[in-house]
Amino acid sequence: MLNSQRNPFPSVIIFIFLSSVVPYCSPAALTANLTSCLTLHGINNFATFPDVEDDHSNYFELLNFSIQNLRFAKSTIPKPMAIILPEILEQLLNTFLCSRKEGPWEIRVRCGGHSYEGTSYVTTDEVPFVVIDMRNLSHVSVDLESETAWVEGGATLGETYYAIANSSNSHGFSAGTCPTVGIGGHIGGGGFGLLSRKYGVAADNVVDALLIDARGRLLDREGMGEEVFWAIRGGGGGVWVIVYAWKIQLL
Repeated sequence: MLNSQRNPFPSVIIFIFLSSVVPYCSPAALTANLTSCLTLHGINNFATFPDVEDDHSNYFELLNFSIQNLRFAKSTIPKPMAIILPEILEQLLNTFLCSRKEGPWEIRVRCGGHSYEGTSYVTTDEVPFVVIDMRNLSHVSVDLESETAWVEGGATLGETYYAIANSSNSHGFSAGTCPTVGIGGHIGGGGFGLLSRKYGVAADNVVDALLIDARGRLLDREGMGEEVFWAIRGGGGGVWVIVYAWKIQLL
């Protein structure tokens, strides 16, 4: 009778061999690769995790400025290896592509930073991650003829309301009341406010959007399809796409 038990040693030898030849890429090396890619594409507005404790960079100022739940400000909480602040759509696209290419990076997207669960600046996975901060993408373009407005994802509710009021004395938008909440996270989570009982939540008043999907494609409502368009209005939260801008229906 033949012995069917396999010898485990060849597999062990192969594993040891592969472990010795596959290069290990440290977080510092990954960060260097990422910053090189960003700089190559003209993106210079970013901060990386300090190498030493007395580093006087603005990293922690950028990280902590909007943290609402102070539990996530503790030193024991995982910190992003880089915080990147794109200023135009092209930079946002290249930031995403660099983060994917030079990884493995997880990506967190922060608009206003009001996530009490820390989803915009914390990860529970033990992998390096970066924060893409949308604050510089905050332009609001109001079109009174169509009674709509394009709002970049980094705009706050206060900035959105101000732009609408600055263009019209008789138009508004159904959303929340806290002026520092980011429009991206607000709509991505539904967006309840004082006018919601009559006019619906903020997500009900979105008629189009521009997003970057996992493959780095820029898609509008037609390109993403109705199922994805339905999902980002209440089920988004920056966890599976980056919404660059929302087209909202004014009241």
